[in-house]
Amino acid sequence: MPISRLFSRHGLKHPGLMPVESFAPLPPAADNYPLLGFKDIYATVGAIGLRLGERARDLAGEPVRIRGYMAPPDLERSSFFVLTRAPIVTCPFCDPGTSWPDDVVLALLERDSAFVDPAQAIEVVGELELGAKLDANTGAVRLVRLRDARWQPVAAPAQRLSRGG
Repeated sequence: MPISRLFSRHGLKHPGLMPVESFAPLPPAADNYPLLGFKDIYATVGAIGLRLGERARDLAGEPVRIRGYMAPPDLERSSFFVLTRAPIVTCPFCDPGTSWPDDVVLALLERDSAFVDPAQAIEVVGELELGAKLDANTGAVRLVRLRDARWQPVAAPAQRLSRGG
């Protein structure tokens, strides 16, 4: 389902604009947490399956930061969301013909949250939990989770202007 139809279906006014109270600000110490990229989390993705990266295994049980994109939600507010490496435009919960990317992170939020435009980059902090586990919220087995997660939008990098000539 296209994201515009998804948001109108759920009565959301504008997917890219949220009140400040929609997300819990990151803790002050978050800048000191290690930043994990999806390449650090998943060493292999594909036909041979998923294999966790060494850096992720070393940081299991620790607070970390991960940047990515919030997958389109099934609900207007929830206590969890799925973090993806790249934006996805359809809701896999809503469209049975759409499947999740293999390399996702389940963010289990500290408190319920509204959602952001799935094209908006976000940073999520939480305790890194690894290992296959059935998630009661989604009904899916997830290999990587962030517990007690908080998130915030990532400011777009300043665009460099080029001079013609």
